[in-house]
Amino acid sequence: MFDFDTILFDLDGTVTDSAPGVMNSFHYALSRFGIEPDSHEELKKVVGPPLKTSFTVTYGVPLERFGEVMEYYLSYYLPKGIYENSVYPGVEALLRRLRAAGKRLVVASSKWQYGVDTVMRHFGLDTYFDFMGGSEEKAGRVEKADVIRYILERLSIADTSRVLMVGDRKYDVEGAAQCGIRTCGVLWGYGSKEELDAAGALFTVSTPEELAEKLGA
Repeated sequence: MFDFDTILFDLDGTVTDSAPGVMNSFHYALSRFGIEPDSHEELKKVVGPPLKTSFTVTYGVPLERFGEVMEYYLSYYLPKGIYENSVYPGVEALLRRLRAAGKRLVVASSKWQYGVDTVMRHFGLDTYFDFMGGSEEKAGRVEKADVIRYILERLSIADTSRVLMVGDRKYDVEGAAQCGIRTCGVLWGYGSKEELDAAGALFTVSTPEELAEKLGA
């Protein structure tokens, strides 16, 4: 059992299964941009990393045209894709158990802030969290580490030894490590145990129930 006071949760692939909406939005944007993904399976790799990384690095969209492709992405995502989403089974019960155990819960997501707020309120999960942090390019928050630093500053957390990141991809592990935070990797999302272990996850869990038990809730 691990003793952590503050638990940071990734959103996509950890709290909700947002893959359908994200993938459909990417497909729409890329097709309007003249890029056709090889397969639906190939699109799964865009779920998790920051949007800028997926568009410019994974699919080769020129950096100076990122704003243009994002307009296409949002034209599908905002009215429709954001709701092609579901809460993973057992996650809400996990949040209730952690709150009852006195844990401080925080969202730390690479999804932009508006998307974080909208998704969490749509599913009624915002009430479990003390703070919800997302990316905001104009404020310089793009990568996972940027979001986590912002959260630590907003919550006046100087000692990170009792803070745990919970996420499903290597980006969560690596971003948290840059801020001196250890990570639990969850195996119900979009990453694999091999990916999470290689990135340096402290431990991995297969179910929300297992995570609750590991955290003494």
